[in-house]
Amino acid sequence: MHFLVQTKPYPDEALESYLLRLASDNSYDGYSELADILWQWLVEQDHELEGALPLELSKVDVYHARQASSFRIRALKLLAQLADVNAGNILALAWRRSNFKFGNLAAVSRNELTIPLELLRTDNIPVCIECLFESSYVPFYWHLKPYKTCHKHKTQLTTHCGECHELIDYRASEAFLECGCGCKLTSSEQLNDADFKIASALASSSSQKIVGLISWFAKVKQIDVSDLDFNRTFVEYFSTWPESLTAELNLLTNNARLKQLNPFNKTKFNSVYGNVNCDAQIAATSNRKNKVLDEIINYFVELVDSNPKAKHPNIADLVLCTFDAAVLLNTTTEQVYRLHQEGFLTCAYPQKKHEQLRADSHVFYLRQVIELQQAFAAEKPQTKKQFIAPW
Repeated sequence: MHFLVQTKPYPDEALESYLLRLASDNSYDGYSELADILWQWLVEQDHELEGALPLELSKVDVYHARQASSFRIRALKLLAQLADVNAGNILALAWRRSNFKFGNLAAVSRNELTIPLELLRTDNIPVCIECLFESSYVPFYWHLKPYKTCHKHKTQLTTHCGECHELIDYRASEAFLECGCGCKLTSSEQLNDADFKIASALASSSSQKIVGLISWFAKVKQIDVSDLDFNRTFVEYFSTWPESLTAELNLLTNNARLKQLNPFNKTKFNSVYGNVNCDAQIAATSNRKNKVLDEIINYFVELVDSNPKAKHPNIADLVLCTFDAAVLLNTTTEQVYRLHQEGFLTCAYPQKKHEQLRADSHVFYLRQVIELQQAFAAEKPQTKKQFIAPW
C-alpha cells in the first residue's frame, strides 16, 4: 500500500488537519474512510496496532492515546512511510504528554512549545476564512482556547455556522470551509484588540512566556479562558503589572491586620493569603521561569523587611506549611525536611518524639523562610535549589 499523492505537512499545521488533507488529496471521502482502510492495513503490518489510529479525527492526536501512546507513535511512523514523509515531520505536528507540570495542571508539548493541557480546545475549532482561502490547512494555534483572532488578517475567528448556528469543528465535518450541516462558512465578526494581542503572542516565539500566565489568571480569577471577555480582562490586568498583584496582596495583608484574632505567630499563612503560592506555580514556563512567583517572593521580602522582628509578633511571623515553604524556597518538600533537621529552619512548636512533619503542617515561620531564601543566590537557568546535599 502506498499513497499516490505525497502530501507534505506544513510546519505549523495541526496533526488532524494534515491527516484530513492526506485523505482528501488521495480521493478518500474524508479521514474516516481513510482510517477504516488503515485500521486493517496496520493490523496486517503489526497485530499490536489494532485500533492504534482511531476512526474519529478528534481523537487522533497522540496525547489522547494515554496508555497506548507508544502504539499511536508506531502507527504514525508507518503512516509516514506510506506518505513518503519523514516520520519526524509528522510527529512534530502532534501534541504529546509532557513530564512538566504547571502547578498541578498536566501539560502537553509540541516541538518547543509546552502548554497546560486545559488550554486545548476539545469541542470546537474556530477558523479564519481568509486563511483557508489562501492555504487550505489548519494551524495548530487555532486549537488553543485563548487564540480568538487571526493575527495575520486581523479578523475574529469564525466560531459558529451562520446557517445552523452550531459551533464549528472541522474535525467533525471533515471539511475546512463547510459546517457539518453542509453550509459554507462565512465571517462577520469585528476585530477585538485584546484578542489580537493574545493571538499575536501565541503565534510568535514568545508563546511559551504567556501560556502559564493565562492558566494562572483563569484559576485565580475563576474565569473560563473561552469566555468572550477573558482576553480583555487578562490584558488589562497585566498592563499594570506588577502593581495589580501587589495591590491584591496589600488588601489581604490589611484585612489580616484588621481581622486579627490570634497572635500572628500562631496564625496560618493560608488563612491570610489563601493558595497564593500553590496557584503561582501554574504560571511557570518550561525553562522554569515564573514571573508571578518572583513578584510574590519580592512582596514577602519587602513585607519581612518592613516588619522587623519585635517583642510582639507581627504579620511577618505567620506560620507556613511545609509545601508553601518549599515553593518560596524554590525547592522540594524533602529539602525542607532536611533544612529543619539540620537546624536551618525552626519549628513553630515543640515536636513529639518520632513525629513526622506533613506537607500541610503549618510549622515554619514566614520570616525565617524568606531570610533563608535570600541567603542563597538565584541560579540561572533556574532549577530547583538544593540547600543540603543528599545523604
